[in-house]
Order: sequence, then structure tokens, then C-alpha cells
Amino acid sequence: MRDEDKPFIVYQSGPRNFKIVPRGRKGWRLFGVGMALQLAMTGLFVWFAVSYPEGPVHFAGLAAYLLALLASIIGSIRWMKARAEVVDVQALLKLKREAER
Repeated sequence: MRDEDKPFIVYQSGPRNFKIVPRGRKGWRLFGVGMALQLAMTGLFVWFAVSYPEGPVHFAGLAAYLLALLASIIGSIRWMKARAEVVDVQALLKLKREAER
């Protein structure tokens, strides 16, 4: 996939410091689909929590929801990073400093 066709941009300024931004209609549409899936998962948990407001079943459902949400977030980040153009902010700042000298 060419960089121009990628639906996301990752601004990376370190090994663990990054920001993912949707690019164009396709990026925003894909981002919206991901958020809609997480919203649906949250809605199902709210329905479950109202049905079982207390007790061990409630806490088991809460644990399952939190694990599913964490897996969804990690999976979404990995999926978006795989389909993103990476912009190294540190390298750009270094080039800017060298150009100013």
C-alpha cells in the first residue's frame, strides 16, 4: 500500500510515544466503525449489568467486558498502525535544527 493510500497517520516521537490520526474519508469511516463496535460492546455490558446488578455473575461479566475492551483497544491500535504512514517527529525536528544552522 502506498503512503498516499493509507487511511491513518502515526506521528511518532519515541518508541512508545505516538499519536494516530485518521486521514481522509476512508480513515474517518474506519475509525467510526471501530468506535461503533466498542460502543456496541459497552451497550451490551450495560444491558448485562442492569440484568445482573450485583453478585459474582456481575463481577465476572465486568471482568470479561474489561478484558474484551482492552483486547479491542490493543487490536485497534495495532491494526491502525499497520495501515498508517509513519511520521518520525524527532527526525523532522533534527532536520529543522540542521536547516536553521
